[in-house]
This record gives sequence, C-alpha cells and structure tokens, in this order.
Amino acid sequence: MKAKKVGSSSWSRDAMNINTLPDEILAQILSFLPTKRAVSTCILSKRWRNLFPLMNLLFASQNHLYFDDSELLHPENHYLDDSVIMTKYTRLGEGRELYLVCYCKGGKRKVISEKNDVHRGFGDFVDKALSGRMTIKKLTLKLLSGSISVALINKWTRIALDRGLVDLDLRIRTGSFKEKAHHSSNAVFTSKTLVKLTLGIEVHRMRVRLPKVFLPVLKSLFLHGILFRCHDLCFKLLPGCPTLEELSLEYYPQRLRMFVQHVTELSISNNTLKRLTLHYNSCCDISPVMKFNTPSLVYLDFSGLALHYKSLACFLDSLVEAKLDVDMPRYYIHLSRPSMIINWMSNVKNLSLSSTSVKLIHSSGTELIPYFVNLVKLSLESNTTQGWQVLPSLLNKSPKLETLVLKGLHCVRNEGVHIDPSQVKVLEMYGFRGSGGEFSQSKRFLRQMQSLQVMKVEIDADYNKRLQLITDLFALSSKCQIQLF
Repeated sequence: MKAKKVGSSSWSRDAMNINTLPDEILAQILSFLPTKRAVSTCILSKRWRNLFPLMNLLFASQNHLYFDDSELLHPENHYLDDSVIMTKYTRLGEGRELYLVCYCKGGKRKVISEKNDVHRGFGDFVDKALSGRMTIKKLTLKLLSGSISVALINKWTRIALDRGLVDLDLRIRTGSFKEKAHHSSNAVFTSKTLVKLTLGIEVHRMRVRLPKVFLPVLKSLFLHGILFRCHDLCFKLLPGCPTLEELSLEYYPQRLRMFVQHVTELSISNNTLKRLTLHYNSCCDISPVMKFNTPSLVYLDFSGLALHYKSLACFLDSLVEAKLDVDMPRYYIHLSRPSMIINWMSNVKNLSLSSTSVKLIHSSGTELIPYFVNLVKLSLESNTTQGWQVLPSLLNKSPKLETLVLKGLHCVRNEGVHIDPSQVKVLEMYGFRGSGGEFSQSKRFLRQMQSLQVMKVEIDADYNKRLQLITDLFALSSKCQIQLF
C-alpha cells in the first residue's frame, strides 16, 4: 500500500483550515484583535456571525475594547485580494476630492469611498461600540493617522471613564497646532478609577502641557515619547499619583537650538514607587542631573548618558534588581561621573550590564568598581575585547555570585581572560560562535569555577565546532551538567 505523504496538499488544507477549530477557540482568537476587525469577521459566514457575540459572552470579564485607525494610514492592507494589485487614496472628479481606490488586474479601477467617509465611518463605529457597553474595564486607542480630532478622542475617553475604566492605553498623533489646547480638558488626568495608564502623545513635536493631575488609585504609568515640560513631569504629574508603584518613562528633554547647551535636571520623587524604567533620550549629549527620591524602589532599568556629578539617589538600601545601559556624553565630559550610577547598584541582587555600560566601566577604571555584597546574578554583554577585561574585577568583587550570564564572548582574545577561583554555580553563555577566544574562555570557566553545577551554552556555529566544544567541555568536567542548545 502506498504511504500517504505527511506534506500532502489534502493534509495541509485540513491542518491550515481555521474553521476546524472549536467556536470557543475562535472566540478567544477574536478577543486579541482590534474591535473593528473582530466585528468585521461576522460577514464571513453564518457560523462566524455568531462568534463575535460569543466572544463578548465568554470574555465579558475582560471588557476590553481595542481600536486602531491604521487602516486610515495604510488602506492597502485592508482591501487586497487576488484581483487587487494596489489600494491608495487618489484625487478624482472636478473637486479633486480624495477617494479610496482599488487598482485591479487588467487595468480596472474600483472606487471604494471618499476619504472623509472612511474617517467618519471609523468614528461612528467607535461611538456605537462605546455607547453599547455598560462596563468598560480596558480601552486601547491607537490613533496615529492624525485625522482624529483631540476633542473626539476626549469624548471617547470620557465615555469609557464613565463606565468604570481601569486600564487605558492611548497612543495619538494630533494633526493641528490648534488642538494642543484641547489636552487641558482631558478627564484622563483626574480619573478616580484608572489603575493603569499608558500614554503616547505627539503634537507636532511640541511639548505637551499637563492640566491638573490627580489619579488617586493609579498603580502603573507608562509614558512613551512624550515631550513633557520637565517641571510638569516632576512637580505636577508624579505628585498627582499618590499610590503609584510602576513608572516607565521614555523622556525627551526640550529640544534646543543648535549649539545651545543646557543641563536638564530630572527629579523623580515618589514614596510608593517600586519599579522604574527610565530611557533618557537627549539630543544634546550632555549629562543630565538625576535626582531620585524613591525609598521603596526595588527595580530600576536605566538607559541614557552617564550622570552629572550633582545627581542624587535615595534608593540604595531598597534596590534589588537593576539593568543599566549607560554611555558617555559627547559634551562637558568633566561634569559627568561615569562610576556614580554603578556605585548606586552596590546592594542589588540581580544586575544586568549592556555592552556600552561595560565599556564605560573599563574606560573609567576597574578600580572604581564597588563591592557588590548581595549580588547573586550578573548578566554581562560586551562587543569589544577591552570590555571583557572588566569581568575578572566584577567576579572578584561579587562574593555571593551564583549565576553568571554572558553574551559576546566571540570578542575575547584567543588566550581568554584570566579569572580567579569563583563560587559561581550556574553559567550561561549566549551566541557562541566557535572562536579561539570562546573555546579558551570556556575551558577557563570550568577550571576556575569549582562549584559550577550547570553550564548552558547557546551555539551559533557549525556541527564540527559544536562537536569540538562538547568534547573539550566533557573532558574537563564530569560533575558539571552541560547543556547545549
């Protein structure tokens, strides 16, 4: 009897047919789609007509509405089929109005609708969807086309807030300088129900002026690429969040005129804050003055320039985990203190250092590395030979270290880096390419880490180098569990 091939076309059709899935699974898939896209599946067939109501029934506790106006920006992604070559907005008629047009095979052209009708249709849909819900717990508005007015966005958020909104994700780009004033009327900043707030607001690269802020139950705040005035951020927004526990901030200082240098002072003060992710993006390449009055902070993820010598921190005893991606400024280097933020980390249990951070430590001098008295896990990456010369000092000054995670060992010299005996129990190496330095360093680790129990290696090399590594490592240790993947 002739065996049926596993890759046969009939098997593939059955396996890839989404209609073979149970209704409950399909309803769950719909729950991850933007609301408008989920509703649009109702036209596919009789069965699909009932799936959106089923989604609302099964996942009613989520009460999540998700609206994305990307089809206004990229209509070609929403109307393409086998007969359509291209879809775009085209000016037609005597009035040269913009219409959405599908260009089909054979030179045919199909006019879908006027551009303004598309925008109105999207707005009408959001209106109806919001008004039809008694309770809304989570609302996501990704409105990046610039065609939706801030006044209309404020209306939608107010409707959701009146229905008990707890989680708001608002990403908008406004299309007019005049619309800036409408931000002050937004009820988002005085909500008594919001627990999580994500904002990404772009107003023609202008800074957003904050209205009065009081968010009494807000726990998590995520700010993406917003040009806030420093005073508003430090002395209006943060003080208005008395129960805040998590802050993620992508901060862009005021854009200055060319050749005008200015030191920015950013003060983050909050007694309840536990987790802080701060990405400081400066167009001036000048060290910022950072002042942290966050005595409850346990997690810090900082990326930006080495800090100004006037910077201060009040979290030295509470911090448990830190991730650093720190680089040197190009201007006024004498004002920066590269080792300052490293010294702040001396009590952490878990520390991650990027390649630029390691380079900064090396250039500052390894003698300035503090003792990490509580450090249990260290993750380190370096893309330079000099950067790996920092590793021995870090190991020697981390007496409690148990887990070491390394990436970029292909940059180590062929003879490897000498390390003293260490009590590390778990060693993880990522991106092993099979260079001479990597082989030498791997052997050194096995010889010097007397307590090593597990060695994990992610290999990005051919079969011969993989076989050589297995042979070399197993020849050196019979006690250590070696895992290659």
